[in-house]
Amino acid sequence: MIVFYGEQIEAARQGNRAALDAIVRAAERPVYNLALRMLANRADAEDATQEILIKIVTHIGTLRDVNAAGAWAMQIACRDLVNRRKRGRVEAMRLTFEGFAADLDTGRRDLAEGAMTDAETTLALEEVKVGCTLAMLTCLNRPARMAYVLGEIFELTDKEAANALEITPTAFRQRLTRARKAVTSFVTKTCGVVSEKNPCRCVTRIAPALEQKRIAKGASQFDLDQIPTRTPNQVSALVRSLEDGRAAAALMRSNPDFPSQMSDMILPLLDVQPDVGDPVQ
Repeated sequence: MIVFYGEQIEAARQGNRAALDAIVRAAERPVYNLALRMLANRADAEDATQEILIKIVTHIGTLRDVNAAGAWAMQIACRDLVNRRKRGRVEAMRLTFEGFAADLDTGRRDLAEGAMTDAETTLALEEVKVGCTLAMLTCLNRPARMAYVLGEIFELTDKEAANALEITPTAFRQRLTRARKAVTSFVTKTCGVVSEKNPCRCVTRIAPALEQKRIAKGASQFDLDQIPTRTPNQVSALVRSLEDGRAAAALMRSNPDFPSQMSDMILPLLDVQPDVGDPVQ
């Protein structure tokens, strides 16, 4: 998921600023996408991304195998996101699958005719879908959530994911199995994208989301207006063509590779030499 080059790492160890810049730019998008799926809130994900990237570049001197730098950086990111003390804004809501299902069941309303243009409605539909699926993941505890994100969404192998989490492949598979079962059970019973038999529709969540300021008309908190995404109909057609377990994963993978401009904020902070002291915790 994070790819560095050995010569880049060696140059950064020597204090080469261009190499440090390249490392930050190579890591920022994977780290941000991981953080956003773990924390379900853009501001929290940006804060976490900044902290993780600074940890990576200021501890390059502790890295023993430069050829394993990407895996090492993933360990830092996963460790930070699983163990961070402060709960994110969505995490603080302490959502459960049962409570989330109840909210989806009662918090629906048709959008008033003419309230939005077709383009605004399409963007709002994707914004609602992304926000819902991200929030849904916070119903899992952090270790299970991270296992699901790595294994089911980013499709890392058992060995890669276990290495990132610093656990055995067997332990990873057990976490992933439990998380997959919980997510699949929830979406197959509630989500209208997955099955036409389910009552919840993204379009009926737009009006409440606008009122609660969770989305804004014609705008995207996830920068979805800046990247190509599938239309809601395309997503539904893909997801509904799959069996339950694969459909749940396809729904989660339908969220885009979110863009990040964190490097522009972080690079000015890196006018320091890489730390060659104790390993990062």
